[in-house]
Amino acid sequence: MVDVSRLRDYALIGDCRTAALISKRGSIDWCCFPEFHSPAIFSAILDKKRGGFFSIAPVQKFHSFQKYIDNTVVVETIFQTEDGEVKLNDAFVVMREDQKKLSLFPDHEVLRVVQCTAGTVQLKMDFEPTIFYGEKKARLINNKNLGIKFTWRENSFILQSTLDSEQIHVDSTKAAAYFILEKGESVIFSLSCSSQSPAVIPDLKITACDRFIQTLDYWRNWINRCSYQGIYKEQVRRGALTLKLLAHAPSGAIIAAPTTSLPEAPGSGRNWDYRYCWLRDASFTVRVLVKLGYEEEVHAYMNWILHATKLTQPELQVLYSVYGQAKLKEKKINWMEGFRNSKPVRIGNGAHDQFQLDVYGEVLDAFYSYSKLIKKFDNESRKFMLGLGEIICNKWNEPDNGIWEVRSSPAHHTHSKVMAWVGLDRLTKLCKEYKWKKAPVEKFEEVKNAIRNKIESFGFNSELNSYTQVFSEDSLDASSLVFSLVDYCSADSKKMISTVRCILDKLSKNGFIYRYQNKDDGLAGREGAFGICNFWMVENLAKQGNTEDAIILFDKMLKCASDTGLFSEELDPESFELLGNYPQGFTHIGLINAAFSIDEALKENKHT
Repeated sequence: MVDVSRLRDYALIGDCRTAALISKRGSIDWCCFPEFHSPAIFSAILDKKRGGFFSIAPVQKFHSFQKYIDNTVVVETIFQTEDGEVKLNDAFVVMREDQKKLSLFPDHEVLRVVQCTAGTVQLKMDFEPTIFYGEKKARLINNKNLGIKFTWRENSFILQSTLDSEQIHVDSTKAAAYFILEKGESVIFSLSCSSQSPAVIPDLKITACDRFIQTLDYWRNWINRCSYQGIYKEQVRRGALTLKLLAHAPSGAIIAAPTTSLPEAPGSGRNWDYRYCWLRDASFTVRVLVKLGYEEEVHAYMNWILHATKLTQPELQVLYSVYGQAKLKEKKINWMEGFRNSKPVRIGNGAHDQFQLDVYGEVLDAFYSYSKLIKKFDNESRKFMLGLGEIICNKWNEPDNGIWEVRSSPAHHTHSKVMAWVGLDRLTKLCKEYKWKKAPVEKFEEVKNAIRNKIESFGFNSELNSYTQVFSEDSLDASSLVFSLVDYCSADSKKMISTVRCILDKLSKNGFIYRYQNKDDGLAGREGAFGICNFWMVENLAKQGNTEDAIILFDKMLKCASDTGLFSEELDPESFELLGNYPQGFTHIGLINAAFSIDEALKENKHT
């Protein structure tokens, strides 16, 4: 098994229901079926020995690099050896609904096409799937020309190849094949998954190439709907494609990341399962999708919010599963060693039962942004939003766990109060715009004003000359950078200018921004600089007229991306290594919004 220990050496593929990480050494080291949050059959990224993997690579020493085929999420890995060169293309098959009706297809299919482009190269295929995150090895059944099969619960998996079946050696738990390709020759591998139905065996020799081309066309057609035409077009389009990979097509949900337990700092124990949907992300997610012109995705996402929260309305949880599951018990997978020996490996997320006041404001802000696309809200949506407003009125003065879900004691987080203000601000505007009768607008405005008074009295430290993390304290938090982005105040107000300067001075290292430091958050160890906080800083600098500094920080962040343009949750400000779950949707949302802010600043500078 190949050794890859850097997140930047992985690219993501997916079909908007699940996803896989593929290393630049040709190994699928993470993949869950049939959903994002399903148990992994390949998890070597978390345990090289037990995790399971699916590798295709040259036998002899090679140099490799990885990229996405233009305007797609199909990964191309190039292997160069002394004797020749091969190209490995990896994709989850995705097709339009009318194409699916032409024939039967499995629920999921990963196509791996390896082609020799120069010389002669000997390659090896290794296939070692596991059951439930490496708890045990899968039991393989060799059906010769009908493929290699294994099952888990209601799921049937079939590995096929255009190699002669006699070339593949199969034992009870793994399969391997050696094969030689000369220039122009190629081999196709297919791993398919069918759930709750007879397994569908996809054809390889006749139609596999068609499915591959249809997948390329699907992604190109989707990204060509992107409305952004600014100076960071390539990065914004890659960010949009990454968000689409994290979208769950059946429900409309968008998960935070497709991975679990990738540490915020190696050995720190700050390892979390992010394969769920955080309402915290709603506000900025909807803004991005609206700006990019993806109205269909906005409608789906907002409908998901309405239906996913039914079990808890009018109260909201911090996070839900893609199908609205509310209880996501956190467990430790004790038999796995973790990424770079960073234990524990966790599934589920204990933050689901925290109280996080800011989510009410973020969801209401999302509905406000959404209102640009619709003429009116139905009674269910109206009742839901008014219920959120009542919760804010009743709970705004209670301590909470804050945007970062700290596991220490609840506190009066300034950011949470600001988002409570935002929620009531947006709700009163919606009430007036849509003329909702009997809505308690006066009450909402009265509480909104009370919240602002409390923030300005206790959330701004005059000695620091900055907004603070918690009321009546002197700790800083980069979430304060959000205040100007949600129109609580203007970016060029005196308090925001001084807050930005204070954060740059006290929460940065080598120019990169931490979300907070030297604060007891109930966890051991430290973390890296936080991706989206850096993009929030870019936006503030751009809105304050410091466009040159904004571009410098933005470009500095871009250099930290993987070769395929992906970002994790955090990064090491010294080594620039990517840290935390990967890729992280929230970071890419920050990137896209920051690019828009820079473009707006440049246009404004041009006209002044």
